[in-house]
Amino acid sequence: MTQNVGPWRAVVEALKSEGVRYVFGLPGNPKHLVYDLTEHSDIRFVLVRDEKSAVACAYAWGRLTGEPGVVFSNPGPGITNLVTGLLEATSGSVPVVAISNGVVQIHDGMGAFQELDSRTLMMPVTKWSNRISDIKRVPWVMQRAFTVARNGRPGATFVEIPSDLAGTSAEMPDYVPSVPRQRSRPEENAAKAAADLIAAAQRPTILCGGGAIVAGAYDEVARLADRIGAAVLTTPSGRGIYPEDGPLSLGQVGLYFSTAGKAWYDNSDLVIVVGSRLEAFSTNNWSFQAKSARLIRIDTDPEALSLNSRADVDLVGDAALALQDIEAALNATDYPAQKERVQEIAGIGRAFTEKARAEARTPSQPIRPPQLLDAVNRIFGHDTILMKENGAADLWCYYWPYYQVLDTGDCVAMGEQTAMGMGAIGAIGAKLARPDKQVVCFIGDGAMQMAMVEMATAAENRCGVTWVVLNNQSFGWVQYNQVLTGRPRIGTGFDQATDLAAVARAQGCHGIRLEAPDKVDEAIAEARSLNARGIPVLIDAQIARHDYYKDFVDIHRASIASGELID
Repeated sequence: MTQNVGPWRAVVEALKSEGVRYVFGLPGNPKHLVYDLTEHSDIRFVLVRDEKSAVACAYAWGRLTGEPGVVFSNPGPGITNLVTGLLEATSGSVPVVAISNGVVQIHDGMGAFQELDSRTLMMPVTKWSNRISDIKRVPWVMQRAFTVARNGRPGATFVEIPSDLAGTSAEMPDYVPSVPRQRSRPEENAAKAAADLIAAAQRPTILCGGGAIVAGAYDEVARLADRIGAAVLTTPSGRGIYPEDGPLSLGQVGLYFSTAGKAWYDNSDLVIVVGSRLEAFSTNNWSFQAKSARLIRIDTDPEALSLNSRADVDLVGDAALALQDIEAALNATDYPAQKERVQEIAGIGRAFTEKARAEARTPSQPIRPPQLLDAVNRIFGHDTILMKENGAADLWCYYWPYYQVLDTGDCVAMGEQTAMGMGAIGAIGAKLARPDKQVVCFIGDGAMQMAMVEMATAAENRCGVTWVVLNNQSFGWVQYNQVLTGRPRIGTGFDQATDLAAVARAQGCHGIRLEAPDKVDEAIAEARSLNARGIPVLIDAQIARHDYYKDFVDIHRASIASGELID
């Protein structure tokens, strides 16, 4: 059946068929998408204050649902404002579909207002981009955008419709939904080879990246780890693949190693890498690798093979299916010392957790970040999504077990670009994606000032989220390098401090300024209670400058000695 419709009505029909529930964006002329969206669908248009915020929300949506988050924007700067977020999505293997109104094509190349070669701009930051010149192609282009975004290694796609096409129409067939996510199995001999290496291992480690989350390999990772007696470590993007209060969790890798996790990892004789490219962000510039360990690598993307480490066994395929095949290839007997290893790893984790909790529950003035993390973990508890930000103070929440992701899937990290502010804004998309969950973001005051324009968006949409601002009145990481090298603190501190709690209140949220350690639990409990009523809360916690995790400090001091700063 065909019907005569315009291009934006055709887009809306595509979005309806794809099961889209929200479009995040900033309209120009509402005739582009917005009118058709509201008149012909139940899809909600979520108005943000800045186009880059729309991508942050869509990123969180895509990460938590596995389905593309959808963004709408407008020509020129409206398109360029999408670039950072789309780069983050493609880097982080998160499906996002960006749709934009474009410059009139009849004036293409003539100096039209806001003229931009958007397709060329988008090519390096997306998996696929297209500028529609014939509106009859809208259904195919939309199908392609969704198919590419969610399949293979997920990422961002971009579609532009020139604005002068809005007034045209054409006979179009009913939209046929895009190809759902396709999963492939690795070669059988690869699974057998991996099983043989596992059988010979005495100290195995499973290292999970974001690809394990994309594959939903939660049960498979837990089963294999328990069966062979392996510690589970993750990259920042892989966090949430295994409950971090579980007996085999030893935290993260790279810059974010815990002392306990690094000690186990350094002495591993086998590392099973599940869905990580082992890029610089995950390995602290490849400085932390188990030098004597054999390596099994599982990745859906064949381009990840030998990217920076040559594996002894490569398995190309969906992480969950690959782990199932490995498990099937293992012999039926228990593995030597498996039970002893499980007990050993659990004991290491238990001892390290108790030590961290004792530190966190020793109040000090100014407030220390570990106290805040511990309070959120205790008071918010299970079913809490952690939105991760990027800065020195909030790195405390990266360091297991100071904060523990208690349930699988309940963590949203940025990709290797680590764009500041995206986690804080993405909290809105996270709450809309998972209204059954609580959402908390730990963030520095520098990053929060990049994101605070969207607090009103959270209030408008009744998104009960909590931002815990670790406020040291500076861009702390950058300033710390100045401190370590004895340089003047120029261009890194805020002489005019922003009253973030007051800004939150001005935007319809609840703001709390927190200075006393004996008020921490009270503030966190109040935030949780208000969130349950749909009220966003910002806690502006005044902390000491340059209070960092010990290994973070040691790594930076070593980098200074070697002449290589970490930034």
